Amino acid sequence: MQKLFDGYHDFIKILVFPLFFLTLFGAIRVQQFDFTLVSHWLFSIIIVLTTVIVVTMCFFRNKSKALFSNVYKILLKHIGIVVCTSMIMIVALQVLILLNTQTPIGWDVGDVMNAVIHPRSGIEYVSINPNNLFLISIYHSLYQLFLSQGTSLATTWLFFQILTAIELDFSIICIVLFTYKVFNRRVALNAYLLFFFLFMLTPYIQTPYSDIAVLVPISLALLCFAGLETATHVYLKLLFAILIGFLFVVVYETKPSGIVLLIAWTLDDITRELLNKHKSRKTLNLIVVLVVMLSFVGGQYVANKFVEIHSPVRVVKNRALPWQNFVLIGMTGNGGYNSPIRHTTLDFVTTKKMAQYSSQQISKRLNTLGFVSYLQFLAGKQIRNTDRGDFSWGQEGIPQPPFNRTKGSLQDRIRSV
Repeated sequence: MQKLFDGYHDFIKILVFPLFFLTLFGAIRVQQFDFTLVSHWLFSIIIVLTTVIVVTMCFFRNKSKALFSNVYKILLKHIGIVVCTSMIMIVALQVLILLNTQTPIGWDVGDVMNAVIHPRSGIEYVSINPNNLFLISIYHSLYQLFLSQGTSLATTWLFFQILTAIELDFSIICIVLFTYKVFNRRVALNAYLLFFFLFMLTPYIQTPYSDIAVLVPISLALLCFAGLETATHVYLKLLFAILIGFLFVVVYETKPSGIVLLIAWTLDDITRELLNKHKSRKTLNLIVVLVVMLSFVGGQYVANKFVEIHSPVRVVKNRALPWQNFVLIGMTGNGGYNSPIRHTTLDFVTTKKMAQYSSQQISKRLNTLGFVSYLQFLAGKQIRNTDRGDFSWGQEGIPQPPFNRTKGSLQDRIRSV
């Protein structure tokens, strides 16, 4: 077991640390850090905060350290009250922001919402992108349950944007509970503060899409992982294993790439148990892994039936973009979205022909670049894909005007941010 741990540690030092610093380098080049592009009042706040920090660090360093330490200890001691109080404040701010922005989002987010509200007009989009069908089916069910056909477009968007904020907040609470359960109070507080300052007021609360929706089943699955590792009763372990399998079905149907967490856990658990010398424990844990896999397979069948019965959109078969298309897009140009490649691929009409075309282009691209040039391309892609923070949905594509005209200075300032 120690050898396995040492192997993970070496892997982190060799690969993960360099990638982390490469990502950090790209992130600090974010366009939102360009002071010439921010509003005057926001720049004024930045100047005041910077001045306060510099003066504090230069003239009150020891006192500020002591103050920070004391405040941190208080937060740590009353972490439950801190989380509850700050979450109430954040929810109020989120609602205030959403009520004053009232802006739709274009591209895939807009297409998903269009399919939710008007299923017939979403046939073409869903046929090409069937990976969003599960989310559309769930959101359409919520639309029918809480709204009506006569509901205005602005109210419908606001409903799903508030739902997105709830999904984010709920996920953060689950992640804090997970870190508290697996690690300790200090790690839980640090995790919460990280999410609080970086993600709670993210522009993503305006995007009813899988990027946020997938956090709900993932965070619940993390809690189940914590329960699985700490449970002592066999039946309780099996219950958590079943829940993990079902939750990752939702993860996979919402955001297929999210399944990587389950794959990593499975490989890690199997490797650990193969090195485990205790036969009874090894057998039990391997059974748990098997139960997770069987639950996933069974849950996948249930999910397919759910979509088949409750899907509001009739999907045209053999029109879906193959995974090879996205690989080709990711290794061409600057590595970002590539509209010409997408349209050229769609001209081949069927999924099989599109896959063949994309595979041929991937092979040509690899032969053209070579090993060293491809590594150089990947490094540049990693930097470019992190230099925008999480604002890409708000700045890519065609800008979407708000549903209503700006009323008052407060609303104008919120929208300008």
